[in-house]
Amino acid sequence: MKKSVALLLWIASGVVLAAMVSAADIATAIQNSPSASTWLKQNAQAVAQLAINVESGGNTTAFNGSCCYGVLQMNRTNIARYANVTPEQYQQLSLQEQVNAWTQLTSKAMQSAAVTNLLALGTFDGRTVDGNLVLACVQLGIGNCQTMINSGKCSGFADRNGTTICSMADKIAGTNTGGSSGGNTGGSGAGAGGSMDTPGRASVSMAEAFAQGSGMEMSVLKRNLQIIGISAVALILAAGLGGMWQMFSMGRMSTADLKLRTIQACILLSIAVAMISWL
Repeated sequence: MKKSVALLLWIASGVVLAAMVSAADIATAIQNSPSASTWLKQNAQAVAQLAINVESGGNTTAFNGSCCYGVLQMNRTNIARYANVTPEQYQQLSLQEQVNAWTQLTSKAMQSAAVTNLLALGTFDGRTVDGNLVLACVQLGIGNCQTMINSGKCSGFADRNGTTICSMADKIAGTNTGGSSGGNTGGSGAGAGGSMDTPGRASVSMAEAFAQGSGMEMSVLKRNLQIIGISAVALILAAGLGGMWQMFSMGRMSTADLKLRTIQACILLSIAVAMISWL
């Protein structure tokens, strides 16, 4: 009996050890990945630091309790799309197989306008645009990254935990000095790779997935649609008022009727604005 227990403990410890990889292992896997872009291979060490310092601690079987799995914390949607397996199967893949799936996704994200814009700046908010900052841009979502760039400062975007792209870059580099700048952000769980998410954040993950895929945050799209809707209603009412003015000018409508119809149009516009803004 004791021998059996000892054997089981030895096997279990072997499984745990097999799940843990080093920064050097991850960097080598990036270099060997056929889907890794030239930039990712040149910044393989930064990717390794991202995995170790932010995402999983180097555990290929890691699960954050919500959305994301593996050494670089990919979410369920991206696992299905790029690895063609279930999340549970993904956890059992080799480091190289996990990295190959992640590099497929991230190499595409690296082609986004947000990343291109950030690289073109050279410096941002007093700091050099290095591999850590670019990876943080991708991991927290390219739509969020563009929001930061537009603001001109690191604090232009922060997730619900207070993590900014710059503070994540600091943690990747291992130079973070405090605050909510860790990897448990969830920003890229639905975006690029899949940062450690917090339970019960499905709606946030959906928003970040949308930002990653479209380069635009859902809140921005919603605002734009609201503006378009209000403008359309205003144009329709303006056309109607124009027609009534012509009728008034031709003597086919009284002043009282024109005033009444104008008031009604203003009320309709107000209702339309309120309803569209509420949606």
